[in-house]
Amino acid sequence: MGIVVVIIGIVMLAVTLIAMMKKLTRGGVGAWLAERPLRIWWLPFLLLAYYSMMSVAVDQWGFNQFALLTVYFGLPTLLLYLTGPKSDDTFTGRDLVINFAIVLWIWLLIELKIVDTNWLRVQIGSTRPTALPLGVYAAVIYTLITLSGWRRFDLKCDLSFKKSDLLPTAATFGVLSVTLLSITLSTGLTTWGIAKVVRPNPLGLPLAIAIPVAVFVAVPMIFVGIGVVEEILFRGAIQNLLRHRLHPIGSLIIASAVFGLAHVNKRALGFDIPNWPYAGVATIAGLGYGFVFWKTNSIMASATVHAMIDTMWVLFLRGGK
Repeated sequence: MGIVVVIIGIVMLAVTLIAMMKKLTRGGVGAWLAERPLRIWWLPFLLLAYYSMMSVAVDQWGFNQFALLTVYFGLPTLLLYLTGPKSDDTFTGRDLVINFAIVLWIWLLIELKIVDTNWLRVQIGSTRPTALPLGVYAAVIYTLITLSGWRRFDLKCDLSFKKSDLLPTAATFGVLSVTLLSITLSTGLTTWGIAKVVRPNPLGLPLAIAIPVAVFVAVPMIFVGIGVVEEILFRGAIQNLLRHRLHPIGSLIIASAVFGLAHVNKRALGFDIPNWPYAGVATIAGLGYGFVFWKTNSIMASATVHAMIDTMWVLFLRGGK
């Protein structure tokens, strides 16, 4: 029964995230909350109730985690309640400070691993327990509603991809992929190598078929699991906030540097933490993602490039060390 509740809960979270990625939906939720400012407290209440429902179903509820999440969602909600909802689309220095405070709080506590986003670890059959990072998506939903709905800040996030976005998206992917391959292969940071999931693959398919299938499966998975989440934070929030006070190039460089630093605590390319080579590579990639976001004003475009670059990285490159 517990696993059934978990599956239903995952579907609920996914549907909510997709709905909140629509600007019109976020605006409607924000308007409803703003009618009575006390309603803003429904956000942490519902997220804590969701955590409790999911964790109790698999006997993994913990008081320490619950208390930490109460503070994690409660403190920014208190700030939002005290400062009140925005009634117009103007953007002042005060707005910049409040919005940045919300973004940094939500992001840094996850980045510094103060808040555990793997709310559940489930095991099906004899397989190893799998961590479910439900907290990441809960944090993204919270950010979308509070910044875009309550604070009326345009995150440039909508479920749309215009025809005019196709050329800059494709061109950016082409230039960025060649740049990253040239740098990492020439310096020995990476080597060519097809991922084990492709060769040999579980279905025994020949490489001519297995590679396109792997790409076809990996791109949408990475788009949803990593691309959209990181692009909402680093481009929709951080870069977008910075360009209200800086030249677009300045905001692009700073947001890309922050994106790179966010990868310094990742084990990749054969290097231990702090992983400065990987942070450097991520900074270059961030410049590409930020550039296409700048030119298209679309999270969907930058998330698409992000997903395609990560797919190339995961399926066809290995750490050189």
